[in-house]
Amino acid sequence: MSTSAIVGFGGLAGWLGYSIFTVMFALAITLFFTTRYIGPKMYNLNKKIKAQTYVELISKHYKSKQLGILLAIIIVILVPFYSSAVMIGISKFINVFTGINYELSLIMFSIIIGLTVLHGGMKSVLKNDAMQGIVLIAGSIIILLYTLSVHIIGTDYVATLTEAWNTSQDPITGMAKKIGFTGYTSYPVFWSPGWMFLVSLLVFTIPVGMIALPQLQTRFLLAKNEESFKHISWYGLLLPMLIVVAFFVAGVTSNSFFYTTEGLTGVWSAKGIDSLIPKFITEGYPIWIGSVLFITMLAAAFSTINSLMHLMATTVSHDLGLKEKGKIIGVYGVIVFALLISLVFQKEPAFIARSTSLFFSILGGSLLPCIIGMILKSSNGKTALMSFAGGTIASLIWIFFFHFKEAKLFGISQLLFDTPVTMLGRYSFIDTVIPALVVSSVIFYVHSKFNRSKI
Repeated sequence: MSTSAIVGFGGLAGWLGYSIFTVMFALAITLFFTTRYIGPKMYNLNKKIKAQTYVELISKHYKSKQLGILLAIIIVILVPFYSSAVMIGISKFINVFTGINYELSLIMFSIIIGLTVLHGGMKSVLKNDAMQGIVLIAGSIIILLYTLSVHIIGTDYVATLTEAWNTSQDPITGMAKKIGFTGYTSYPVFWSPGWMFLVSLLVFTIPVGMIALPQLQTRFLLAKNEESFKHISWYGLLLPMLIVVAFFVAGVTSNSFFYTTEGLTGVWSAKGIDSLIPKFITEGYPIWIGSVLFITMLAAAFSTINSLMHLMATTVSHDLGLKEKGKIIGVYGVIVFALLISLVFQKEPAFIARSTSLFFSILGGSLLPCIIGMILKSSNGKTALMSFAGGTIASLIWIFFFHFKEAKLFGISQLLFDTPVTMLGRYSFIDTVIPALVVSSVIFYVHSKFNRSKI
């Protein structure tokens, strides 16, 4: 769990309300299925292949060097965006909690990352994750219990949330109303743009992206034995759920708190979705809880950054063949690019959630058919390459021309067609993972039909 999940999606919960809990059901099924079924399959497959990285495993299984290189290049391009989500999240928290300027917080955190991440390999990352996970769990329990006991139980909680929504005049909440959201405790109008956005992001992007996450699959390759997957499956399900519930509930509850104290919704009081959780924790909780959460945020940030930097280092050095110098190029390259992205896009609405979904949707939507193919023992390299390439191209076309937010952000549609978004009505709110998954799946299925090959 990273600061992007806590700060970014916690802020998203504060903006859209309890409908965001849709992700809980999809994520629970995905986490359990991935750990209990996909993990052992990948582990056993790698006992034969003996790959050092996830990219190498896929490349060797499909006997396609081109697929490995293409996947490595896509990872190198996407990791800075995901890293920037983590860096923005922790820097905003440092800014709100300590008063240190956002830009200075960002630079300081980047320097600390640069000094620490090259020490140790993936097993060192796993040990750090275990320690940081304990801190995350403890912090989440404290936040959840305090939120329930002080801000929810014994208050007119639902009535206050309803009044805050109905009387809000701010443009951020107004945007949610405009696209079909109906309240903090209700679901958006069926088939509205908001419904499209919510369902495609939470039911598809996050769960599908989770299955394809290279840093998660790399952990599967390092398992002690096949039995260990059964032992961790329930922990791997319950503990992330605890963290998500704690900060989603806190995000929604911020609206009742700020409406009672300031007459404003949470996102409007915080002046942005990504600043909501830091501001609410600072003002709505005792200082000792804020201090505990500050440590919790640092643990989450370092846990995710360590994994991403290790992924980048091994991708550049091993999968792209740059060896030892590739580790330095990969790590410091991603720090520099993530820092630039964090500085340039810091004021973009909900950028933490959006940059996270960019990473999840492109990789998940393009790579999932290849992963399923590996489980089903399909080994046609040309099929896998065409499927992944097709999904990647489809996702980029959707991002640059059709998606309601990213098309405006990158400006390519404006440059070529003199319009910020090539609008498809409500369908422009569908997240990138859907077109990527449809195209990659169709290509994989059709090409496999005519070119059957088994291990």
